Amino acid sequence: MHVDTITELLALPNYKVICVIEVTPESLHLEVVPKEYHPPVCSGCLRIHNTSVHSRQEVVVEDLRMGKRRVFLHVLKRKSECLEDNTIRTGYFPELLGRNTRRFAEYVYRLTSITTNPEAGWFLDMDDERVYRIDRAIPEAFSRERFQPVSPPSYMSVDEVAWQKWHKYVINVVDIDQRLVIWNHPGRGKATLDKFYHDVGPEACTQIRAVASDGARGYLQSTREHTEAFIVLENFQVKMSLSDALETIRKEELKKARKEEDGELADILHCNKRFILMQNKVSSKKVNLLETLSRINQRVFGALLLKDQFLSVYTAPDRLAAGRILKEWIVSALRSSLPPFKELALKFFRKRHYILNYYRYRISTAISEGINNKIKRRERMAYGYKDVTYFLLKIHQHSGLLNPTLST
Repeated sequence: MHVDTITELLALPNYKVICVIEVTPESLHLEVVPKEYHPPVCSGCLRIHNTSVHSRQEVVVEDLRMGKRRVFLHVLKRKSECLEDNTIRTGYFPELLGRNTRRFAEYVYRLTSITTNPEAGWFLDMDDERVYRIDRAIPEAFSRERFQPVSPPSYMSVDEVAWQKWHKYVINVVDIDQRLVIWNHPGRGKATLDKFYHDVGPEACTQIRAVASDGARGYLQSTREHTEAFIVLENFQVKMSLSDALETIRKEELKKARKEEDGELADILHCNKRFILMQNKVSSKKVNLLETLSRINQRVFGALLLKDQFLSVYTAPDRLAAGRILKEWIVSALRSSLPPFKELALKFFRKRHYILNYYRYRISTAISEGINNKIKRRERMAYGYKDVTYFLLKIHQHSGLLNPTLST
């Protein structure tokens, strides 16, 4: 095959094939040179110094495959003196990224976005370490272009996810309109969220209209200090708190029933029927269990009623009606003999404005919770991450601004 034909098939910008060095069933080695001569660009300062060439060095870089053959390009790189620091530096080639062409590195990056690094390495006949270096270099290069400045969202949610044991967390800020992670950082609490608002800037913070949060004190304080946005206490977390309080009562009564050998109550409160009691929808099985509980155990029955009563806050026609239902619920919970629900009543009283803000902006952290599930799934597939910076980039690759599907 003629070298001009190979050049056309290769379709590498600004380069042409002048010689086929070696052909094997597994690989193809080609010598390529620039189509036009250009003065060497310094890789240190990215400037043209017009100094004499110090030396030349041939490097081998891998390119996209041709069929089943791996393609290796032999490129002659020129070295020259940088006038900025008087050091000898290799010329800068924008088409190349280390020992790979940039398009091959982006191909590896797209592949690792849908599978794990070891599986991508097996498919490409590459070792895991090389896949890791490529998979890290591409998002690092993209991050410098897409992360600065941080674009302020109109509606955002804040949540954290554990990336290692021993309470090591990463905070994610999600743009609810775009459904993407737009910023993340190691840590949690007020100090970490303050960094996001500092990156956005005081003027841009005024564009944030509403923030959905799980109600953590640090997130509330940081948002109040830096923005004038409405804070919405996420209804998913509220419902989780109600379920946890009900679960505490259920376990206490189950333990007491087993101690007193009350077989009927123990059978109802057993784990295999717990999901029937915890579900929000009304079914025939749940109605039968509630009728039995109303006869034999008032504590669990009362806890179930309080949980179901609170859910009507989110089905009210407007904010005024929701506030009236919430007030009635707080009074009922405080008058009950259930300590977990009394604690919840005090908590909801302090944060009642945040709960009712749901009727101003019907947003939630549901998107953040979904993204957290995707992150945990990727973390399990990778068997964990040791490098938190790489982990942050992988979050952006799968659920953020570096997702390859955004550019297609």
